[in-house]
Formats: sequence, C-alpha cells, structure tokens
Amino acid sequence: MTIQLILYVRANDPASAQARQWSDALQAEYPHALELRDVDSNPAWKEAAGANIPAAEMNGRRISLPLSKSELASAFALARAIGEYQKETKVPRPVQAVSGAADRAAGWLSRHWLAAFNGFVGVFLGLSFLAPVLMKIGATAPARWIYAVYSATCHQLGFRSFFLFGEQLFYPRAEFQAVTGIDPNDIWASRAFIGNGLFGYKIALCERCVAIYGAILIAGLAFAFLRGRIKPLHWALWIALGIIPIGLDGGSQLLSYLPFFSFPARESTPLLRVITGVLFGLTSVWFAYPYMQESMDEELAGNTPRRP
Repeated sequence: MTIQLILYVRANDPASAQARQWSDALQAEYPHALELRDVDSNPAWKEAAGANIPAAEMNGRRISLPLSKSELASAFALARAIGEYQKETKVPRPVQAVSGAADRAAGWLSRHWLAAFNGFVGVFLGLSFLAPVLMKIGATAPARWIYAVYSATCHQLGFRSFFLFGEQLFYPRAEFQAVTGIDPNDIWASRAFIGNGLFGYKIALCERCVAIYGAILIAGLAFAFLRGRIKPLHWALWIALGIIPIGLDGGSQLLSYLPFFSFPARESTPLLRVITGVLFGLTSVWFAYPYMQESMDEELAGNTPRRP
C-alpha cells in the first residue's frame, strides 16, 4: 500500500521548508507520495490545517503537532505496519459481496431516485382509487384490505372524501348526515362508511390527501424535465404558499368540532381542500426535490471504489 503524505505549508516559510526536507530525508526508508498544500491558496486547506503550520496528514490520519522529524518517522512506521497487516489479512468474501451490493444499490438510487419517488407516489395514489373500483366489481376482500391499510395514513371521513360510481362525487357534512343517517361527530362511523351501489364507493384517501399526492406526482413528473434548470423554492414562500393555507383551512376545521369546540363550527369545502392540498404538494416538491437532486449528484460525484 502506497503511503500518502499531505503537508499543509506556506510559501517562503522556513518551518514549511524544513518539513519538506524531513519528508525527502525519510523517502528512502519510507517510500511515500507527497502532496503539498499551500494553505494561503485554498480556504478549505487553511481550515483543515488549523492554526499550526506546517501540519500533516498521512493516509487520512492527522499527525500530532508540533510537527517534527521524529513524529513524521513514527507516523511512517505506523502506516507501513498497518499496510503490511492489511496485506496479510483477507476480508471474508461475504463482507465484500454485501459491501459491493450496498454500493451498487446506493449508486442506483442516486441515479434513479426521482423515478423511485414518482413510482411510489403513483402506486400509493393509484391503490386509493383501486379500492372503490374493487368494491364496484365485487372484490370486496382486497378492497377492504386497502381501506384498512390506508386508514393509518388518512382519516377517511365519508363527508370529506370523494366517491366514485355514485350519484355525486362528494357529500358535504350536512348532506352526508341526511343521506346516510350517520352523525358526522361519530368519527368512527364516518370513517367506516365505505359506500354502496347508490352513493358510490369512497376513495381510500380523503379529498385533501388526494389533492396532495396528486400534486406531488404531477410536480415530480414535471421535475424530471426541469431538474438542473429550476432552483429550490425559498423556504419562506414554501411556508407562505404551502404550509399556512393548509394549516388555516384544516386547523380551523379541526378545532371547530369534537373534542375541541374552540371556534364556531366551520366546515371547509371540497374546493378549498383541493386548492390547499395542491398548493402544499406543489410547493413541497419545488422546495425539496432540487435539494434532493443536488445531494444525489454529490453522492454520484464522490462515489469512488472503496479500498479493501
């Protein structure tokens, strides 16, 4: 294993010149590759070196300061001993195989993260629409399984959900109570109402969630064509356009009913739920995806083969 020595130096500095002489003097006994880094030419090198110049790193390990020829020789001896030990010690094949598979998986995700994200959101949203389709064709067992799984992610209240294959696309609070006989304050009964052949069958996500995930999917697909040309949305605009509207609409609605009664009763409308959900989904993608792309690009750029 080649020993790599990095010296952080300054031009026209006697101590830096002396450190270079020590390196040259030890070259015969400890063959090594030397890299000189002038700290005054690169702020990152200056920060890495610290206040004491010269400073040194050997095979990624910092050498104790103050730097001296004896410290340098000791570091060379240790690096050579480590190299000889690594030559004699074989890494078990299973560990190498797992490491290689993990590297390949990380590389694949860095290149295809957007397709993976869009695919996941598309399947998640699509299954919520599949549930009423399955109910319509009589496949009630898998449909109810979807409703049960999605109930952990959404309130699924019947008076705040879209219905397919029925007389109406949605049934607002008062109308829902009139046609079903279910008190909207009975949360569990409202959640459990899936629908029937007359009213239709509800989508497994509420109106707002359908809007959120639909907007995330559409924005994610658009980002596939825009990445590299679009800058992240400023966090203040994300809060103003994405967070505050959905928080005001959903929060005031929540606090109006059981168990809070903190405000006069207020029920949002399907249109407001869709608008605030779309705003949240679009701005969230605009805010987060450019940063994700930048992170994945950096991961790919710095993805070098690991040394054994």
